[in-house]
Amino acid sequence: MNQFVSFGPRRLVCSLYLALACLVPTAVLADDSAATQLKALLQPLVTLRADFSQRIFSADGYEIQSSQGEMHVARPGKLRWIIAPPMEQWLISDGSTLWLYDPDLEQVIIRPFQQSIADTPAMLFGGGADQLEENYSVSVSRSEDGASYILKPLVSTGLYEQITLVFSGETPIQIIIVDSLAQRTDIVLSNAQRNMPLSEEQIDALFNFIPPPGVDILQDD
Repeated sequence: MNQFVSFGPRRLVCSLYLALACLVPTAVLADDSAATQLKALLQPLVTLRADFSQRIFSADGYEIQSSQGEMHVARPGKLRWIIAPPMEQWLISDGSTLWLYDPDLEQVIIRPFQQSIADTPAMLFGGGADQLEENYSVSVSRSEDGASYILKPLVSTGLYEQITLVFSGETPIQIIIVDSLAQRTDIVLSNAQRNMPLSEEQIDALFNFIPPPGVDILQDD
């Protein structure tokens, strides 16, 4: 999902795409066991819900933007990422279609959803763990606060240089993305709930989107 290259307020959504900083490492393990450990954390995830606080920093460390919101992920490939006002943005996928809704612009973009973690790192939480070793080299850094898994793409896409997933026990608590321009997106997760049971009605309500009347609809095939 490499379509987002815009800056300004809309870059908040772009950060999720690159969706998912350098932590000071203690002992770093860079071999197959790090990938195995990360897969053991990701594969049991069927659903994940969390609040998030997101900050974007320039290459020289200056804070560009900040936002808050709520995320839901469910297998297979379902995603809901809502950025709260004043820069409200909605990103919703049912696993095959992606809706990008901007209430301020009164516009929704509809496009196919690519369920590849190479294009969409957020898919790591939505059933993409089996693709992990095909796309990334993985190392792990451990501290008293938890385990930080550092993912570096095996083949450069020009989108990002590094993704860090931080876990406290079995619960993801932070996502750090460094893009190809050395800008860093720091996403802190709170109130995370793993594997909450969802009814078919709840899944449909969370991961489908009906454009409000009067908004512009842009179809991107």
